[in-house]
Amino acid sequence: MKPAAEARRERAEAIDALARVAQRAARVAAAVAAGLALGKLVAGQLGHSVAVTASAVDSLMDVFASSANAVAIRLAHAEPDQGHPFGHAKIEALAIAAQGLLIGGSGVYLLVEGARRLITPEPLRLATVTLGTMFVSTLVTIALVLHLDRTAKKTGSTALKADAIHYRSDIGANLAVLAGVGAAYASGLTRIDGGLSIGVAGYVLFSAGRLVRTGVRDLLDTAAPDERLRAIHGAVRGLVEAGTIEGYHGLKTRTASRTLFIEIHIELPGEMPLREAHRRGDEVRDALLEADPHAQALVHIDVEQDEPQ
Repeated sequence: MKPAAEARRERAEAIDALARVAQRAARVAAAVAAGLALGKLVAGQLGHSVAVTASAVDSLMDVFASSANAVAIRLAHAEPDQGHPFGHAKIEALAIAAQGLLIGGSGVYLLVEGARRLITPEPLRLATVTLGTMFVSTLVTIALVLHLDRTAKKTGSTALKADAIHYRSDIGANLAVLAGVGAAYASGLTRIDGGLSIGVAGYVLFSAGRLVRTGVRDLLDTAAPDERLRAIHGAVRGLVEAGTIEGYHGLKTRTASRTLFIEIHIELPGEMPLREAHRRGDEVRDALLEADPHAQALVHIDVEQDEPQ
């Protein structure tokens, strides 16, 4: 069995490696969004389609959001310091909330622009360019969402999960624009284009609301989700069954992005020497970190009691 110090060092190295993977994924998302924004903007202007231009604005906001995520992920994995003894994980939550506000602002712009185009419609042109651009954009966005979902699941990054959420909403918006602009070309009803812009704005605002809720949730020290709590309880109960500790109580958790902070009271015999009690406390901490590598655990040692509070 590996010494505890070596095991902790290996866990830290594994977490650093995952952080680098998450940063690369965020940079890829920003680069893809930049390409999509440029392509849609050119197609929208050439085709006189405000719906396609609106989608370009949404992609431009994605560039800023994904770039901010890349920076936030790097800063969130910085080592704790004197001013931030619990680390910097909440930077990701701040970035997610700010991302939601930024994207919400673009949604308001799209809403206003769509209303303007409904009132004063303009004829569309270059159907092949605009429809082809939206079709390719949809395929590229689907591939990006699959990549972000896989990486977020692997790294546990809430910033990447948020990225995947709003790019997933972009798929629906792209499909709506594709179908609507096609209908506008076929029917000659150019007001459809303005209505689609308003529909895209609705998608954007809904996605922005979800991002703000996700960021605020982590800032409010929400408890660990059920699956992580089950893993924690399972690890500690295993130590109780093995006789390492007599019992435990006062388990508290809070999340900050991928980091899970755990506070737990363990019960040991009152006559146990202090050195042995601390050794068993270390065993509990190592078991918790084994169950959840992204955890930071604080273990309190209490004298066993018949009815723990």
